[in-house]
Amino acid sequence: MANKLENQTIWITGASSGVGEGIAKVFHREGANIIISARREAELERVKADCDSGAGGVKVVPFDITDARQREAAAGQVLADNTRLDGLVNNAGIGQRALVKDTHLDVDRRVMEVDYFAPIALTKLVLPRMMEQKSGQLIVTSSVAGKHGMPFHSAYCAAKHALHGYFDTLRIELLEYNIQVMLLVIAGIRSNVAEHALLGDGSEYGQDDWGSDVGISAEECGERVVEAMLAGEYEPVISIDQAREPMELKDKDPEAFIQRMAGLMKWMKE
Repeated sequence: MANKLENQTIWITGASSGVGEGIAKVFHREGANIIISARREAELERVKADCDSGAGGVKVVPFDITDARQREAAAGQVLADNTRLDGLVNNAGIGQRALVKDTHLDVDRRVMEVDYFAPIALTKLVLPRMMEQKSGQLIVTSSVAGKHGMPFHSAYCAAKHALHGYFDTLRIELLEYNIQVMLLVIAGIRSNVAEHALLGDGSEYGQDDWGSDVGISAEECGERVVEAMLAGEYEPVISIDQAREPMELKDKDPEAFIQRMAGLMKWMKE
C-alpha cells in the first residue's frame, strides 16, 4: 500500500520541537520528502535523525523566520533545490502569557511579527512556484485562540485571528490554481510552547500550566493533519475537549462563554 504523501516535497517551519516535530515525523513516515526549518540547527538535526522510518529525504534548512534576509535566502535555497514544492507548513510561532495591562507594546509587536507577518511573508516567497505548477498545499498552524478571545493571550489571539482573515481570503484567490489552504485549529497538543511564551516584559514564561502528560501527542496531531489534507478540509479542529467546548459555547451562549473565560483568567492568576 502506497504511503499517503509519497513523492511529495513539503517544507515545515518550527520543526525543531512540538507540533512541527510531530508533523515532520508523520509526513516523513508517510513518504514525503521534507524540508525542516527553525532557528536551532542542532535540534533540527536531532529531528532529522529521528525520521528514520520513511522512504523520503530530510533536508535541514535553519533560519530565523523573522529575519527578512534569512527568510529570503532559505526560500531561495528550497526553491532552487526542488523543482516542485507540494506543501508549506507555516508552523513557526510564539506564545504569550500576560494580561493586556501588563504587556509592553513591543511584545505585542513581537508576537504579531512571529505569528502573523513572518508566515505570510514566507508564503509570498513560495506562492509563485505553486501558482506556476497549479498545485500545492498551504497549511497554517492556528489555534482555538484564532476563533475566540482568551485571557493572558491578547496578542496571540490577535495574530491567530489575523491568520484566519488572511488565509481565508487567499483560499478564495487561489481557487483557479488548485492550491489548497488549510488552517489547523489546535489546542492541547503536548509541546514546550507555553515555556517559551512571552511575559509582558518580553521574558519567557518558563513553565507549563497544564503538565507534560496532558493533551494530544504531537505525532497524533500530525496524523490528523495528514487525514485533513487528504480530505481537503479547511479548518480541522485538533483539540482536547476542554479547549473545544468553549469554542463551541461562544456561538451558542456568548454570556456563558465570557463567564467561563473569566473563570479561566482567575485560575491562571493564581
